[in-house]
Amino acid sequence: MNLLHSLLVLLATQATAGDKSELIQALEASGKHFFEDERREVRVDGCQMTTFRWRDVPDQGWVLWTSFQFDMVDAQLDEDKRVPGKKYAYAKLEDGPPEIGFAFYGFSMREGTLTRQERSVLREPSKKAAPSPRGDGTSHYYEWRDSMLISMKGPGVEEKAITFTSTYDAYVKEFCTFSS
Repeated sequence: MNLLHSLLVLLATQATAGDKSELIQALEASGKHFFEDERREVRVDGCQMTTFRWRDVPDQGWVLWTSFQFDMVDAQLDEDKRVPGKKYAYAKLEDGPPEIGFAFYGFSMREGTLTRQERSVLREPSKKAAPSPRGDGTSHYYEWRDSMLISMKGPGVEEKAITFTSTYDAYVKEFCTFSS
């Protein structure tokens, strides 16, 4: 684990001492990104998370390309099997400044639960789909998945992935896990 990673994990862990709104703000800020022809956003409402990915499609403009909606207690971040405790992957694509990289993290849904994925009709369904109410059911459809992958490309994405994954686990543990 490099020094920057250690520092960012420490800062994200310290955020757990903050209140709920500070953690939500950290999750939403680290899930928001804009680079070239893609925009991403995350919204948290209690223990429900919705992710958004828009693409600037020629002759279409900005299109909601994909969105996941799920109960956070049911979505577990996947761990890098090569590096215990690490829950994201990063690759440098171009030297900087600014350095351009690619970061991603995956989620697996707990057994018996699924996440709802909304996709643009500009993408072929990969499984059984149902119309989304967006665009009167003509522009988007729903599919149900047991896992998902979130990725970001551009400057600063490794730091966003570190902050997001550390804060996500802390938030779920503190506010979405109920003990009897």
